[in-house]
Amino acid sequence: MGVISLQMISKEVMLVTRQLGQVVSETLASLVAATVINPSAGSFFVERPIDENDARLVVEESAKRILSKEEPGIKCLELQAAYESSFADIEGEAQKQKLEAKAAEENIIGWISNFTAKFDQDFDTLTGLYKKIYQFLLLRCTTPQGASTPTKDPVVEREVAAALESVFPRVGLRSFVALTGPEKTAQLQELAGIVLGIRLFNQHQSKGGMGLPKIDDVVGKLRLDELMENVQKEVEELNETTKTYVDLITAHKNPPKMGWPASWGNTPSQDEVEKAKGDLLYHRQYLCYLLNLQEDLTRSVEQLAKDQAAFNEELMDLDAMVGGRVSVPKEQVYPRFDAVARGYRTAWLEVKALEARSNLHGVLKELRNKYFPSLTSSSKEFASRYRDACEGAKGAPAEEEDEPEEVPDLDNLPGPSSSADSFKPVRLTVENSPDFLQLPLDFQGFCIHTLVTQDRLLVPGNPALGVIKYAGRFCVFASEKGMVEFCENADSPDRFFGGVRDVCYKNPELIHLMRIHEDFPKSSLHSILQLTSGSQSAMMADAATETPMHFQETNIDKTYEWNEWRLRQDALHKADIKKKQTSATQTALSHLRRETETQVYLPKEMATNTTKESGTNPPRWKKYNAGLRGEPQPMKVVEVKFDL
Repeated sequence: MGVISLQMISKEVMLVTRQLGQVVSETLASLVAATVINPSAGSFFVERPIDENDARLVVEESAKRILSKEEPGIKCLELQAAYESSFADIEGEAQKQKLEAKAAEENIIGWISNFTAKFDQDFDTLTGLYKKIYQFLLLRCTTPQGASTPTKDPVVEREVAAALESVFPRVGLRSFVALTGPEKTAQLQELAGIVLGIRLFNQHQSKGGMGLPKIDDVVGKLRLDELMENVQKEVEELNETTKTYVDLITAHKNPPKMGWPASWGNTPSQDEVEKAKGDLLYHRQYLCYLLNLQEDLTRSVEQLAKDQAAFNEELMDLDAMVGGRVSVPKEQVYPRFDAVARGYRTAWLEVKALEARSNLHGVLKELRNKYFPSLTSSSKEFASRYRDACEGAKGAPAEEEDEPEEVPDLDNLPGPSSSADSFKPVRLTVENSPDFLQLPLDFQGFCIHTLVTQDRLLVPGNPALGVIKYAGRFCVFASEKGMVEFCENADSPDRFFGGVRDVCYKNPELIHLMRIHEDFPKSSLHSILQLTSGSQSAMMADAATETPMHFQETNIDKTYEWNEWRLRQDALHKADIKKKQTSATQTALSHLRRETETQVYLPKEMATNTTKESGTNPPRWKKYNAGLRGEPQPMKVVEVKFDL
C-alpha cells in the first residue's frame, strides 16, 4: 500500500465535513487530522507512515471530532487554527507586497547598473536612461514602502519629475554613466531618499506630497487608546475568569480543611468539572493571544511615538534651514531630506505593525462572538464561597493535592555554583543567576507538576520560587512542593516530561498552548501552517450534471441547399456524370484531388566582373592569290597577317 500524505487526508476531511453541512478550513482539518491518536501505538498517526486503512480511520475520527459538540478540545483547536491562519495571512500578504516591490525595483536597478555608453552617443540613448531613473523613482517615492507598479496619477508624476530635475538634471548623466554598477546602485538609493524627502517636505508645507499617507491621520483612524483600553479590559476579565475556573476545579478535588461548611449543597458534578477543565484551556489560549497582542501593541506604540518625534524634529529643522530662502546649498539640505525619508519609512513600519495587530484583535472579537464559554451562576457562587473560605482560613486557594503543613526548604536544591552533577536539576534564583530576568521559560511559564498530577489543570508557575534548569529547559512551578518533587531523584524530571507528553496526546491543544512544537514536529501548528501555505490548489467541491427528462430533438439537415441555381448546377453535373463511359470510385482522400507539379527556378549562370578585362589572341594569317585578273601576269600568293 502507498503512503498517504497529510494534505490528502486534510482535503478528504474537508470534503466529508462539507457534505455533512459544515465548512472547515484546511488548517483546522490538517490540525485535527495530525492529532488523531493511534490506539495501538499510543501516539499520533502522523508520527509514522500512514497507509490507506489508517488514513480512512484518521478521516473518520477527524470528521467526528470536528462535528462533535461535546468534544472539549475542538473549540480550542478552532481558536488556534483561526488565529494563527489570520496571523500567517497578514504576514504573508505584507511579505508578498514587499517582495513584489523589491523585485520591480531590482529589475530597473539591474538595467541601470548594467547600462554602458560612450560620451559621444546620441541624445536618445541617454534619454532612455533618464526615463528608467524616473520609473525607479515612481516605484520608490510614491508610497512609504515602494510599489510594484508605477502610479498613473499625473499630479504625482509631475511632482516626482520636478524633484528629479532639481536633484539630478540631465547634464549629470555623462558622469553617472562612468560609474561602476555598485556606485550606480548607491547613487540611486540616495537619490530616492532625497526625492522622497522633498515630497514629504512639500507635504509638510501643504504644497505637494500627493499619494503619501500622513502618519498622524492613519494612527488617528486606528484609535490606539481605545484599542489598548479594550485589550486591557479583556485581559483583566480573562484573568478573573481563569482564577474562577481554577478555584472551582481545585475546590471540587481538594476542599480546604478549615472553614468549609458541611451544609454546602449544589456542588458541581464531575461532568461540569471536566467541562470546566477543557474550557479553562480555551480561556488560557485566548488570554495568551491577548497578552501577546498587548505586548506587541505596547512596544509598537512606544516605538512609534519615538519615531514620530524624530520625524517631526527633522521636518522642523529642515523647515528652519530652508525657511523662505530661494536657494540652499545642497551639501546641507540633501542629507536632511534623506534623514526625513528614513524617519518616515521607519515610522510607517510601526504603523503597519499596529494595523496588523488591530486586525488580529478584530479576529479575536469575531471568534469570541461565535464561542466563549462561561460558568453557570451556581458554579460561580460555589467558587466564590470557596475563595472566601480560603481567605477566612488565612490560606490561599490550594492548587496542589494535600499540601503538608511544613513548607519544603528550597535552599537544599542544588544551585549553579554547587558541585552537583550537570545532568541533575539546578535551581536558578535572582541571587545566583545574573541573567535571571532574561531566562526563556519553557512550557509558556505553566506549572508542569500541576498539569501532570491534577489531570490537565493548567496554572501558571511562580518565578519567585526560582527556575529549575534541566536538559536545556527552564521550568517554573506553582508551589514549593511541586518543585521539590520534580527534583527529588534522578528519574523525576524525565517522569514529569513523559507525563506532559501523555497529557498532550490526550489534549492536543496543549501542544501549541505550551509551545512544545519541537516535541511534536509533525503535529505542531507551525509545521501545518507551512504545509498548507504551500498548497494553493483549489478545493475540490461537489459537482453534478442535471439531465432533462424529455430531450428536444433538433432535425437540422446539414446538406440543405436553398439556392435553386446551385441545385440546378448539381443536377446537371450528376446527369453529365451518368453519360460518361468510364467510372471510378471517389473516396474521402481522393475527392477533388488533382495532379500537382513542383516548379523550380534553375540556377542562373554566374560570372565575375572585374574592372579590367584582358586576354590572349593569336595572330591570324590569310592567303590571297594575286594576278588572276587583268593583264596576264604570273600568279602570286600573298600572305596577310591579322592581329585582332
